[in-house]
Amino acid sequence: MELILFAMISLIVIVALLASRLNDNSFPFPFEKKNVVFTAAEKNFQNLVEQALGQKYRVINRVKLSDMVTIRNGVSSKAGQTATNNADNKYLDFVICNRDSMRLLAAIDLVDTQGRGYKVKKDWFVSGALEAATIPHIRIKVKSNYSLDEIRACINSRLLGHTAPEPKVKGRIIPAPLVRARSKVKPENNTGVITPAAALAQANINRQIPAPQQAALPH
Repeated sequence: MELILFAMISLIVIVALLASRLNDNSFPFPFEKKNVVFTAAEKNFQNLVEQALGQKYRVINRVKLSDMVTIRNGVSSKAGQTATNNADNKYLDFVICNRDSMRLLAAIDLVDTQGRGYKVKKDWFVSGALEAATIPHIRIKVKSNYSLDEIRACINSRLLGHTAPEPKVKGRIIPAPLVRARSKVKPENNTGVITPAAALAQANINRQIPAPQQAALPH
């Protein structure tokens, strides 16, 4: 009887061991397909960046830092390997390249200021690596909507080193009723005093010209 009981216990143990080897923890490919590759914020932001940049540039998603930088000459093998291992675990949300040559130009990170992303706190290794490699980098906070003008101004001024495009200002042309021919005044009679009509015309012009807006995207 004891022999039979021992055999049954042994059989149960063997079956349990076989079952543990076939569970999900030991299966080499425990994967299934994701429904989407990018979040809604990432997808919408990339579309806007591509529209803001135009056909001259290409925007690539989620690029590893180690694919953007390389170890410079003269660095010891130990230090180089440590830096490479660190860079392998970092990635940039968006990378801007020249469309024809694919030359690397700049990098962008989206930051969720609500605290749901690991990039809320600045990664000093990423920032230091990109700065050492002279790759422009900017962190932009996630928000519900962006305008093409602010994205274009931000990228031009902060990443690509270009002057932000001048805004299209309406009302620079003085309305016809306010335009009057200058009277011929002799220099000795010109006191420099602005007439009420001229002051009113200048005030109307100033009201029609908006103040330049500062890009509020960088975080």
